Amino acid sequence: MVYIFLSFLTGITIVINMMLNGNLAQREGMLNGVVINYLMATVSSMILCAMMMKSMPSYSAIRSIPLPYFLGGFIGVLTTYMFNIIVPKVPAVYVVMLRFIGQILTSAIIDYIYLDIFSKGKVIGGVLFLIGLVLNAKVDNKYEQGNLKLSENA
Repeated sequence: MVYIFLSFLTGITIVINMMLNGNLAQREGMLNGVVINYLMATVSSMILCAMMMKSMPSYSAIRSIPLPYFLGGFIGVLTTYMFNIIVPKVPAVYVVMLRFIGQILTSAIIDYIYLDIFSKGKVIGGVLFLIGLVLNAKVDNKYEQGNLKLSENA
């Protein structure tokens, strides 16, 4: 039960983080927003490491980690940069849903490649979510255009 709550809390913090970073990028510029975000992440990581000093891995243990595992940090920076571009231009609910759809479809691909498991349910679910999102976006677009015409006639 605790892990379910933590997963739910993680989802909340991801959306809040995404919105804060998008607003920061609008205010301070795209690149400055990413730099500020990762500077704060570095400071936070250093504080956390200082608090957990006894469980810190040794230099030799870190050296033995394969290079591709270090790409997570690069991917995190790239993700933050992309969200800083997207958030001001796309409604938050669409950003969250598209991210979710991307995660479902990517996890289905990874499961297939690494575990030789093909999940029709994940693929069908992801595609249905995507279709629903596209249809909803079209309805929203028509609604906005209708409101624009009403306000021009008033």
